[in-house]
Amino acid sequence: MNVAYTGPWPKLADYDALLMDVARRIQLTKTKHEIAETNFRSLCQHVDREGSPLENKVIECYPSGSFATGTAIASRVAKDQHDVDVVMELDIPANSPPKDILNLLFLAINGEEGSRYHGKVTQNSRCVTVEYGDGTTVDLMPIARIQGPERAGNLFHYKRETGESRHKPVNPWGFAKYFNDHVDFDPAFHDLFKGRRLLVEGKIVEKAETQPMPDHEPLEEKSPRVVALQLLKRNRDIAWRAPSRTGRKPPAIALNAMALDAGPVHASLLDEVVAIATHIRGRLKETYGPRGTVQVFNPAYPPDEFTDRWPENKSAQDLYDGDLRRLIVELYKLRNENLSLAEQQELLKRLFGETAAAYAIESTLDARLREMNANRLHLGSTGKVLGAAAAAVAGSASTAARAATREGGGELSE
Repeated sequence: MNVAYTGPWPKLADYDALLMDVARRIQLTKTKHEIAETNFRSLCQHVDREGSPLENKVIECYPSGSFATGTAIASRVAKDQHDVDVVMELDIPANSPPKDILNLLFLAINGEEGSRYHGKVTQNSRCVTVEYGDGTTVDLMPIARIQGPERAGNLFHYKRETGESRHKPVNPWGFAKYFNDHVDFDPAFHDLFKGRRLLVEGKIVEKAETQPMPDHEPLEEKSPRVVALQLLKRNRDIAWRAPSRTGRKPPAIALNAMALDAGPVHASLLDEVVAIATHIRGRLKETYGPRGTVQVFNPAYPPDEFTDRWPENKSAQDLYDGDLRRLIVELYKLRNENLSLAEQQELLKRLFGETAAAYAIESTLDARLREMNANRLHLGSTGKVLGAAAAAVAGSASTAARAATREGGGELSE
């Protein structure tokens, strides 16, 4: 059911409105979620098909990582691309040679020449990746169940370049359940950002009773901690696009785990992002691990370490600490300084990329136009908001806000 806006709109700080619009732009659409589910289920059935090297060996498949915790974002916003992590539980001995299992999974998916996935498959050190024509990917990680908590299993690690081979105890299902059970929901956040959606879009679609993926839900239905983590991931991805960046990115699952201990959630999205970033920076001062770096473990299954490959050394840890410091400084600037729309867009571009920044500014202009039409606001010639008294003084210097145009070049390529 569509609910038309009748006002009044909930009061929302401009900086939080901008961050919510950035977050909205990096979400995956319901259609993309449905495609993701169709893709991974088709792959699991393909692996278990008659004649496959792993025929009748697939026990269960389920999304892991960001799709399981509701923190998934588009990997390429302008193209609405996404990456899906999938656990594939196999009925095999838990001590099977990692090299053999990963190779069998590769062969099972790649199939014969001319078959559905042939030539689209890559074998990695812990998973097998399928890339589709639109650039989206599915990473299938094989595990074999072991004694212990529900769904605990051995992951198979084999690095072809060095011959490194080992079994790693993991429980991605356990972490997803733990994360979802311990992330608090804030009614104030819901009300503020549901109002923002009404203001920008003029209507809202009520949440369906069932969703195609566990994390597909309206943005305002998410915990502010989840949305803040999505913004942190986006900022991390933008930083790692710099040509000078090498090495691994901080794994999202480690960021999610650390964020659980960042204190009470905030209704203000900016405050929530700053709180999480500040808490993670505190953790990044730790040097207790064998490489002199922080260690983060799965709270649902402590043998499962999330930082076994990142940070590779203290320099990699310090590099991300510097990224978080810059993020915090920029967000304080967004909150505390009287920036023009152009300055706000440039700041958001540095943090979250061109496409998301442009969308946020266009949404702000849309919202202000709606308010102007309700005789609430006027815009100064610099794009700053003028109240009724200031607008009267400004006179001819105030201008109408233009509507956002998302057709004919509104999307910036990333």
